Amino acid sequence: MCPGTEDQPNVTSSDSPPMRGNPARVARTRGKIFDAVITALDEVGYSECSINRVQTLAGVSRGALTHHFPSKEEMMVKTLEHLLAPVRGASEPNDQEANLLRPSDAGSSLQDQLHALWSRVINTREGRALMEILVAARTDQVLNSRITPSLWSYNDEFNRNIANLYQAAEGHEDELTLLWSICRSFMRGLHSQAPFERDPKIITKMVALFGRIMAPHLSARSPNGDTDEESL
Repeated sequence: MCPGTEDQPNVTSSDSPPMRGNPARVARTRGKIFDAVITALDEVGYSECSINRVQTLAGVSRGALTHHFPSKEEMMVKTLEHLLAPVRGASEPNDQEANLLRPSDAGSSLQDQLHALWSRVINTREGRALMEILVAARTDQVLNSRITPSLWSYNDEFNRNIANLYQAAEGHEDELTLLWSICRSFMRGLHSQAPFERDPKIITKMVALFGRIMAPHLSARSPNGDTDEESL
C-alpha cells in the first residue's frame, strides 16, 4: 500500500512480467499506475475502474499500462498485493522495518492504537480501495481465486508479526490471533456502518468504546520481546 495505510503485506507472485528497461523508470511507471488504480477505486468504485480511466489518471500510454497489467484482473491482483505490502508489522521483536503495528509509545492505549489503525490505514483511500477489490471478489470467482493466496499469505504473516508485538491475557495466549482478527473485522466493518450514522463522530466513539472492551484481553510486548505487565 502507499505510505499511510495499514491492514496489508508484501506478497509477490512468480508470474509477474519481467522488468525491462531502466529499473527506476519502470518503478515510477508502476507507481503512477498503482496510484491511479487506488484513486479510481476510491472515487468511482470497482465497476468504473476501467483500463481507460486508469490510463488517463496515470498519464501513461496504453502500451505502457498493458505492458505492466495486460488486463483489469491482473491490474487488480497486483494492486491488492501492492496495498498489502506496508502492514506486515515487525518480523522480529527488534525489527524496526514496516513497524506500523507496533504501539507508538509505552503509554499508548489500545484505544489509541485502534484510532491510529482507523485513521492511518483503514479510513484512507488505500483502505477503501482494498475494500472495493475484496467486495468485488465475493462474486467474481476468477478474481477471488487469484487474490486468495495473497490474502492467506498476508494473514499468516500478520498473525506471526502480531505475536511479536502483543500478548493475550494470561492463560489465553492461544487466542491472540482470534482477538486481533476480531479487531480487524470490527475496524473494516466501520466502512459499512458509517453511511447509517448522521453524526460522523459516532464512528470515533465506537472505536474508543471497542478499545475499552478489548483492552482487558490484549497487552503490548516490550521492544526486547518481553511482556509488559499492564494491559493497553
